[in-house]
Amino acid sequence: MPSILAVAAALIAAYCSTFLYCFIRNFFSARKTGFPSVIVPWDQNHFVWMVCSVPLRPLLQRWLPQVVYDRIVLTIYGWEFHERMRPYEEYSGPRGNDKSFMLVTCGKSEFWTYDAEITSEVLRRPRDFQPVDLTELFMARFGHNVLTSNGDRWARQRKVIASVINERISKAVFNESIRQTDGLLSEVYRGASRHDQAAESTHMFDMIKKITIHVLSGAGMGASVPWDNDVNVQPKPGFRLTYMEAVKTVIHNVTGPIILPQWFLSSYPSFLPGYDTLHALSYAMLEFPTHTMDMLDQERQRSAASKDGEARSNIMSQLLQASEVDEKSKALSDEEMMGNLFIFTAAGFDTTANTLSYAVTLLARYPQWQNWLIEEIDSVLTTGATSEELEYTTVFPKCTRIMALMLETLRLYTPLIHISKQTRTPQTIQTSSGNYWLPAKTTVYLNLVALGLDPDVWRNLNLADRAKGTEDDELRFRPTRWLNPAGSAQPLYQPPKGRFLPWSAGPRVCPGQKMAQVEFTAVILALLRRNRIEAVPLSGETTQQVDSRLDALMKNSISILTLQMEGVYDVADDKGLRLRLCKRK
Repeated sequence: MPSILAVAAALIAAYCSTFLYCFIRNFFSARKTGFPSVIVPWDQNHFVWMVCSVPLRPLLQRWLPQVVYDRIVLTIYGWEFHERMRPYEEYSGPRGNDKSFMLVTCGKSEFWTYDAEITSEVLRRPRDFQPVDLTELFMARFGHNVLTSNGDRWARQRKVIASVINERISKAVFNESIRQTDGLLSEVYRGASRHDQAAESTHMFDMIKKITIHVLSGAGMGASVPWDNDVNVQPKPGFRLTYMEAVKTVIHNVTGPIILPQWFLSSYPSFLPGYDTLHALSYAMLEFPTHTMDMLDQERQRSAASKDGEARSNIMSQLLQASEVDEKSKALSDEEMMGNLFIFTAAGFDTTANTLSYAVTLLARYPQWQNWLIEEIDSVLTTGATSEELEYTTVFPKCTRIMALMLETLRLYTPLIHISKQTRTPQTIQTSSGNYWLPAKTTVYLNLVALGLDPDVWRNLNLADRAKGTEDDELRFRPTRWLNPAGSAQPLYQPPKGRFLPWSAGPRVCPGQKMAQVEFTAVILALLRRNRIEAVPLSGETTQQVDSRLDALMKNSISILTLQMEGVYDVADDKGLRLRLCKRK
């Protein structure tokens, strides 16, 4: 009989042979595609590596030889933001294609690109290039939705959602954003005396998150929350968490523990690390859908009691009305209603909050652009206008510079660092340079970071008269690149198809794009119409050192659900980035 060691050796050999088989299969498949191959003999999909590689990345960079790290980093989630264009310039460019490559590993076959023709083709064909399985695993936790569904089910949901996001919703978002930003300003200045012209806080970014969640509650669910009242709200009888607490807990865990089964979360031992987080999540996973269904039922009752039956100006009310026009063929099931409300909440909260946080940091880093924005704000707003007098239809269309600020922030710090799709069957992609073939079960990554840094598109775009171009202009923060010359048909630059995708594109473009633009504009407008933003220097710190610290802070970003700066949220009073609001003279 074989010894235990022989059996163990055989099992190990069989296990290792699966990696070898995958590597050989991927190698020969990659050669057939027509794209350059970048070889990294590693399983990027192994569970242990997926969990540990991101926190270990700084240590691996320090410990491994540079030539080894430069390759293996391509298997670590989020490499796009840290490596930028290097892999294309170093690996695929010399082999004939500086915008696309196949990553040959021991895991799943991967295709990486920032070729505009290919990105457009992929996004144009949602039935051929579908959401990856992990997207459904995480984002369909509370029900299928426009992000996770495919085929006819997706088309049906998309039709309903498109009818819901209208100008009534945009106006509600604008008004709620102004009101909540006024709340932020009141809180920051609360500790200052009446005569003080400035106030400081290390919790400005937490307040920005508070704005976005309150806007979603008011404009999304019809449950408007006064700025100061949320801390005094108690859970309803029978609940451990309020609706707002449940929402925050779910969203903060949406890319990780949310997939754990309920029994595991509720029985997780208190003596192990992470108990507080998982314990709170166990209640949030039960109570978030219950809270949401209660709000849906209340909205149904309110609509039924209304004399005209007209929907209110919030997403939930509009969604209910659009879904129940035809009772015989109900547009959305309760499960789909829940799933789509969750997606609106998760996507709208995290992406907008982080984009606003980057924009505020950039304005503190480059104060000259605040002057540029304030010039527009003062020309748009009537002197002495109150928040209640700011009219969405009058003000929003005129804020082209604030929109340019948003677009430039998204170009440099795109919330989603990539769009991922998968092929279930072999696919052919047609481009002006030829046809390419992708094997079945290939994960397709559209690199949004590289798209935003492509010198062919962004370098020295829309330079001012007599301004000299530079060789690294695409790396610089310059919102004026988005403003076309006076007299142009469009005031804002419209990138060619497939070259700027913060909201994706094609049939599955993000339905909340207009909402995000309106909220961003309203928040920046309310912040700067009477204030300026500064970074508070540390003891003995020069202006140049402050600038370097802000640069390092933004560079030290990590992609969780979306890209965000580390160490700026939920910090102690003496930690994080201290910002100062100064009243304008």
